[in-house]
Amino acid sequence: MFIFDSLIQTNRRTMNKKIQIIALVLVMLSAITACLPGKSTTIVNKTDNLTQKIKYSGKIVFTLDKTAIEHISDGGYLEFEENGEGFTASSDSHGKVAYEFNNDGKVNELNEGQKQFLAHAVNIIVKEQQKLKPENNQ
Repeated sequence: MFIFDSLIQTNRRTMNKKIQIIALVLVMLSAITACLPGKSTTIVNKTDNLTQKIKYSGKIVFTLDKTAIEHISDGGYLEFEENGEGFTASSDSHGKVAYEFNNDGKVNELNEGQKQFLAHAVNIIVKEQQKLKPENNQ
C-alpha cells in the first residue's frame, strides 16, 4: 500500500509540473503575441519653416483624384500634422472614415476648410509614399 501511495504522489507531482510548464508556455505566448504591434510607418520632414509628421498603419485607400480617404482597414489609422495643425483618421464601427481635427473630437462630415486641409495632406502623403517605394530608391 505504501508503494502504491508513493507512486500516486510521484505521478501527481509530475503531472502538476507538466501543467505548470504548459501554463507558463501559454502565458509567455500570450504576452509575446500581445506585444507585437501592427506595422506602422512614420515620416517626419523638418525645415526652417515647415514641420510635417505623417504616421499610418493598416491599409489606407485614397480617392482616385487623391483629395480624400476612401477607406481605412479595420484597426488602421492615419495621423497627419503640419506646423501644429493636424488630424487623425480611422475607421469607425460601421467602416466609415472618421476624422478628428486638432483633437477637437470626432467629425464625420468635413467643412470646406477641413476638406482643403485633407486634400493637401493626401497630396503630400502620396508623394512621400512614392519616395518610399523600392523602385524609386535605386
